[in-house]
Amino acid sequence: MQEFVTSPQFWLGAALLMCFQIGKYGELNDQDEDLKPWYGAVPNLRVRDFLGFQKYVATLLLFLAVTFAGYVMACLISPSIITGWLRVTTASTAAAEMKAYIDSVPYPLFIAAAFMGLTNQSIPGFAKIANLQRDIFHELVGVPRIVANTATEISLQLWANLPGDRDRLREIERWASPDWENSIRDTADLSFYDSELKRRSNSLTNLGTKSPSETLAMFREMIYVMAIAAVRKNGGAALRTLASRLGVELPPKPNPFKGLILVGLTSVVVLSMLCFAVPILAPVVDALNGPEPLKFWPDGNEALRTASIYVIAQCFPVLLATIVLFTSLRPAATVTGATVSSLVEKHAGKLLLIMVLVVAFDYAQLISDYGIYNPALTSSPGAILGGWLPYNIVHSIIAAAICVVLLHYVAHGQAKTPGVSTAYILAMIAVALSTASFYAVIRLRFDLRVPLAIDYILIIGLLNVVAAMIALFVSQSLYYGRLVKRVDQTPG
Repeated sequence: MQEFVTSPQFWLGAALLMCFQIGKYGELNDQDEDLKPWYGAVPNLRVRDFLGFQKYVATLLLFLAVTFAGYVMACLISPSIITGWLRVTTASTAAAEMKAYIDSVPYPLFIAAAFMGLTNQSIPGFAKIANLQRDIFHELVGVPRIVANTATEISLQLWANLPGDRDRLREIERWASPDWENSIRDTADLSFYDSELKRRSNSLTNLGTKSPSETLAMFREMIYVMAIAAVRKNGGAALRTLASRLGVELPPKPNPFKGLILVGLTSVVVLSMLCFAVPILAPVVDALNGPEPLKFWPDGNEALRTASIYVIAQCFPVLLATIVLFTSLRPAATVTGATVSSLVEKHAGKLLLIMVLVVAFDYAQLISDYGIYNPALTSSPGAILGGWLPYNIVHSIIAAAICVVLLHYVAHGQAKTPGVSTAYILAMIAVALSTASFYAVIRLRFDLRVPLAIDYILIIGLLNVVAAMIALFVSQSLYYGRLVKRVDQTPG
């Protein structure tokens, strides 16, 4: 890591990547389902139009922090993966030559360029990583979902409250008057609102000729414009003020931004503390282990480094699986009486994708270990990769089983209420501990050739249980604040 801190290429790549990501974060996904109905109403919108200034800056900084962490990890891991792959598939001399070549070129710049989509355009999806990260963040903070859904909810309630088309047209005329603009001066961005009124001047002067469908479209557009103007002025809190001015009451809703920050901070703190807690617990585990000395529990001079490797190897796949599940699972009503078998059948494709990603992660870690530690090769490349496949598949079952519990949790409406029930906490612990212990015993018996090692089973079980608890509370926070909608699917 020290060589990166002093590397001009590393910091130049980071600066270019951060500048690129600032622009990327401000872009809207024109294929977003929440934006499509409104896309032509107001052109040239940016993310800033759907977030207050403070929330925009805060989420942008978090977005950049995640990008920088991924960039650092890629810079640290990519040389070892390349070298390890060459050690496994070619002669050791070729691996040494490649390592020397990697050390001689500014590969951090290549990594930054690849992330920005400036290289490897022929690889499907490789240039869309930045778009994927942007879309995930926008979904988490509710851009443009919160404004679009709130505008829809206000328009539906207000439309129903007005008895006829004549009353609705009078309301539109009122919204276009200077008196109305002056009344919302402290609530909305008047420059934006006034420019949108001028853009619709022809339509507003010929309201009497509108058909019922055109009246509805204009009615909804005006509320949408007011909602954007309110958020531009005072952030998301202004939506409730605007609704009150229009005579509509919005139901209380959780703040997804708070949930995102809480989940992110909690996960970072717990995983960081876990790296230090594991070595500290070595004397306790040693006592539980009996007369046998510790074989696998991190202890000694390299305890912190070994514990960090354990945490990454066991916790990251579960958290990766949780993220994949969140991004692929659309909001849906509660499924009454959903069973485990029906959920597995319904989401079999997602669970299979999760297992494949965990297997790929395990192989990347294996190849990286060959590049870092340079162990002696005793088998052919096919035997090495094929020999690890059964263990990696069993390891992926842990993440898949935890995701099944999360699916059951969401399908039964548990995420619609604050807090996590004790029953699901116990169920998650049982599933994580049983599958992790099964994986640990298999590794001991058939890979490590050890009949039994309590310390290994304990550390594998402990790390997966902690990761499962993080995943459960992540699902609660994000589903409760982001994905849960009413059973009748009323936008909101």
